[in-house]
Amino acid sequence: MKEKTCKSVRLSYGIIFGVFTVVVGALFIWQVLDLYLTGTAAGFTGEHPFSRERVVAALSKIDLFFWLWIAGIVVGFVLWEVFPVTDKPRKICPDLQLARLNKRMPSSAPEGMEAEYNAVTSAKKVVFALQCAAWALFAIAAVYGLVYLCIPSNFPNENVTKEMLNMAKHVFPCIFAGLIVVCGAGIYQKYTVKRILPAVQKLTKGRKPESKQLTGLPAIIDKVKTTLENKWVILGVRIAIAVLAVAFIIWGTLNGSARSVFIKAINICTECIGLG
Repeated sequence: MKEKTCKSVRLSYGIIFGVFTVVVGALFIWQVLDLYLTGTAAGFTGEHPFSRERVVAALSKIDLFFWLWIAGIVVGFVLWEVFPVTDKPRKICPDLQLARLNKRMPSSAPEGMEAEYNAVTSAKKVVFALQCAAWALFAIAAVYGLVYLCIPSNFPNENVTKEMLNMAKHVFPCIFAGLIVVCGAGIYQKYTVKRILPAVQKLTKGRKPESKQLTGLPAIIDKVKTTLENKWVILGVRIAIAVLAVAFIIWGTLNGSARSVFIKAINICTECIGLG
């Protein structure tokens, strides 16, 4: 079967199924709104707008469309097998290319390539400075929040929500500034990678990875990074988190907290969201 025919069938079915999905979603929203509007209107005699009986009756009106949508998913899997399309090799993104080429970057500017080397190092320094600034702002916000929580005079009232909002007014500016710097660093890095990639390719052409001897703070950072990337360390952290999670679940079950959370979840579903 021709590649063009397979692509046309897939595209046509994707458009049809996408439109049908929107229709099913619109029907579901319509039924929910109908339940809410009739349940909150004057003269409503039912016990609850989103009672089990009313929800079942409303959803039964669109169950045919729902099962057709499920059947459409199954048909889509079948069509994808009947009309195969050859996957084209994906291009390596510039970020990954730069990460691989950085291992072959020379430690000093080669003769005749001083301009390219200086441009690459300058761009990397700017990105690193932006990242450090963002983390510094987040650290300031975290420390400020902890200090604020440890001072009892900051919570004179019993309204905890109000006091936490007051704390957010003090902490949020640093968090917001950090988010702006992070976004700016990401945008600048994307732009910088595309700009310096040709120069990096030129600098690393025909070179083999160098074994660089780091000293001072860079050596400590590299050692910590290597340790954190070790598969056994990652496995140990995952196991520790899993054990801690299970321990907290058991503790919460034994002291009655699980029941409180369960009752709160029921109240939210039945009274607020309306899932009955």
